[in-house]
Amino acid sequence: MTSQNISQEAVINSRTERLASWAANLKFTDLPDDVVQKTKDFFVDWLGCTIAGRCHPAVRAISKFASHMGPATGKSEFVDGSLDFTTSAAFASLVNGASSHVVEQDDLHNRSIMHPATVVFPAALAVAQDVGATGADFITASVVGYEVGCRVGEYLGKSHYERFHSTATGGVIGAAAATAHLLRLDTAKMLSAIGTAGTQAAGLWQFLMDATHSKQVHTGKACFDGIFAAYTARDGLLGTKDILEGSRAMGAALVPGTTNPDAIDGDLGNDYEILRSSFKWHASCRHTHPSADALLKLMSNHGVVFEDIESVVTRTYQAAINVLGMTGRGETVHQSKFSMGFVLAVVAKKGQAMITDFTEDDLEDSSLREFQQRVKMELDPEIDQAFPEKWMGSVIVITKDGRSFTELVEFAKGDPELPLTREEIERKVHTLANYGGFEEPERVKQLIERGWRLETEVSMAGFVF
Repeated sequence: MTSQNISQEAVINSRTERLASWAANLKFTDLPDDVVQKTKDFFVDWLGCTIAGRCHPAVRAISKFASHMGPATGKSEFVDGSLDFTTSAAFASLVNGASSHVVEQDDLHNRSIMHPATVVFPAALAVAQDVGATGADFITASVVGYEVGCRVGEYLGKSHYERFHSTATGGVIGAAAATAHLLRLDTAKMLSAIGTAGTQAAGLWQFLMDATHSKQVHTGKACFDGIFAAYTARDGLLGTKDILEGSRAMGAALVPGTTNPDAIDGDLGNDYEILRSSFKWHASCRHTHPSADALLKLMSNHGVVFEDIESVVTRTYQAAINVLGMTGRGETVHQSKFSMGFVLAVVAKKGQAMITDFTEDDLEDSSLREFQQRVKMELDPEIDQAFPEKWMGSVIVITKDGRSFTELVEFAKGDPELPLTREEIERKVHTLANYGGFEEPERVKQLIERGWRLETEVSMAGFVF
């Protein structure tokens, strides 16, 4: 190895170590108020998503596994209250992480192309309950999880996303960092936890092609494996120190293109990643949202209705074409949310794409299926160049009487530039809870109110529907 290579390895190691040191030493008093408030917003949003997914077959299967394999003597809760015992943090997070990713309404961090809430909050909540952490402790650990996980996602970049589900690969490291912070690990053990988490990182896109349940496995296992990484680091298991940029590490092995090393430790403590995450307003793949918003805006501005539309061309970025092009017709409710054509058909006919707008009956609606066939995706080089910093979308509509209209959306509803209000978050959570079969609005209201005052909570126990 040349002296130049040795020097480069030292720089590479120092980046990851600086990130680990920051993650280990962050204090609640270091956090700006907007970071605290946004963390609470996303936590409340996550609670709604988790209860909404509880009846999905994948979650039921994973819950059954947890009831057979997990201890019944732990302190960690299942958010949906479906099992009549508490268990270990690892098994509670496995179920909660799977459940919160089912209905496609958990948040999305644009620059890392990953869903941080569904891997950070299940792990942090379960561990906070296990160790008796306060609400302020939980908030701080969650910020750590977002920061580390999203920075790993940004480092791996969009060429990685072409092959891997970044929520799984970056998410396991975010879960490990949040857990390690709650366990009060020092920098060396934080670094070990990150290393052990990274060597477990996985998550392939094949599930989109046959409507299977791997997406829920990705998030549940990211939580479980992240907790494993941190607890074993506490007890002496050594993880590699250079899991991101080493010659046989994640960047080298999992990225076919170029990485973004500056994302690992650039501007730590000043540019908080949680402020850059987006709420999901529509209950569909986030790649459909810019086009959905553009179509809604176009129809409103020009008085176009569902029956008027002959064809839609949506101009978008390559990652959207890659992901949404794998689902084909969309044979299940979940898979249909990954079809640009079906989502835009729902939007055009119903004026929205909320959780209740995707049903088994809709899959058999011939008018939606016919409209779906008249939607075409095209690559827009300028929109692709802006991605993932910006998730833009443009639609071109031709009406049956020959008129043509075009609309471009730069920011989708829920983006940091157009965030949901707390009133909208509350309305969304009530809708999600009702969708999940929970019909006690007062209990939902109580949990939301606890979320809004989270930093004053002395215990994180009791967040159960």
